[in-house]
Amino acid sequence: MQKLMGHQLKEMAELSTVRQHKVILLASVISVIVFSSYGYHHLSNDNYIFGILNSLCLVVTFFNTVYLLKARKPRHTDIVLTVVLLAQGILVLLYGHAIENRLLWLFPILASTIFINSFTIGLLVSCGYCAFAGIAILGGYIFISADPFAVQRFFISLVTLCAICNTAAFFYSKAINYIQCLYYEGIEQLAYSDQLTGLANRWSFETWATAKLAEKKYDDSITALVFLDIDNFKHINDSYGHDIGDKVLKNFAHRLKNNVRSSDRKNHKSDYSIARFAGDEFVLLLYDVNSLVDLDNILKRICHLFNSKYQGRELLNNVTISVGAALYPQDADNLPELTRCADKAMYSAKHNGKNQYCYYQRINQPVSDEAIEDSAKVTPITKPTGSNT
Repeated sequence: MQKLMGHQLKEMAELSTVRQHKVILLASVISVIVFSSYGYHHLSNDNYIFGILNSLCLVVTFFNTVYLLKARKPRHTDIVLTVVLLAQGILVLLYGHAIENRLLWLFPILASTIFINSFTIGLLVSCGYCAFAGIAILGGYIFISADPFAVQRFFISLVTLCAICNTAAFFYSKAINYIQCLYYEGIEQLAYSDQLTGLANRWSFETWATAKLAEKKYDDSITALVFLDIDNFKHINDSYGHDIGDKVLKNFAHRLKNNVRSSDRKNHKSDYSIARFAGDEFVLLLYDVNSLVDLDNILKRICHLFNSKYQGRELLNNVTISVGAALYPQDADNLPELTRCADKAMYSAKHNGKNQYCYYQRINQPVSDEAIEDSAKVTPITKPTGSNT
């Protein structure tokens, strides 16, 4: 169902381009027919000026139509057709009174210039043309009829058509923009997020974290990379099945996201600081931490995320987490090395009894569960002299 909806959203997102292509093609075909008939009519009646002008419009429109049909990704065909139609519109406006009912062509010309362009361009072009027509008609520069009411009705009809077409174009553009936003948000979700947990994936985390570390290099606050691993997760999969294992991962991701800040304090926008790294391994980048005591408290809270146990189809007892932390830039000054340090600290915590956290700088002194209960006993890590962190 999700694949079907995604496919439909993609089609809807591309609808604007397809629609514009078809409208330009339809308007071009009609224009070619009209220019051919009027060009032939004028040349047959020895009206060479109008005959040549219509013939030129015919040639330009014809080759523009051929290019539209042949090119894989045609460009500027809307601009070319708009220029041709506006030229014809001005020609009709200036000399259309000489031919009975010729001024009626202004209405389809105006509508076409609105629908073959984007809303903004169509609005500007149509309003500009209506303003030009209003000055020419109401100012008496163009004779339409001796009846002043007929002149006013003609101009009011032109403006009304302009308003109706632009209103329709506006709401269509708004709907298409909304659909495109949904589509591209879906693409971003697929590209940047882990599909099981909804957290950032490894690629998006590494891309974001590299930029964030460069930003925090000379910051006085504490920045730490934390590596997390669910203890005995293979045993959970083997004993209860992969469905329960997936639920444990989703539950852990949910608790982790709810207990650790995942948005920038300055702009409050969500970031990619919490990610599923691989399998049952998670990683997070803690930044703007005020002190090492605060960092200890955060790691302590993470180690207690499964204290309330996990209720699936069966009760899983003693789900614990091993955590490793590396400080930036004391332990490493780049993301790959910082990740290696945090990973090594995590494995040190795991090999020394699990259910604890360990700093890379204190790799031989893992913090036990008893120490977690009394974080005041944890020996603080002093900042190296001259450090920026």
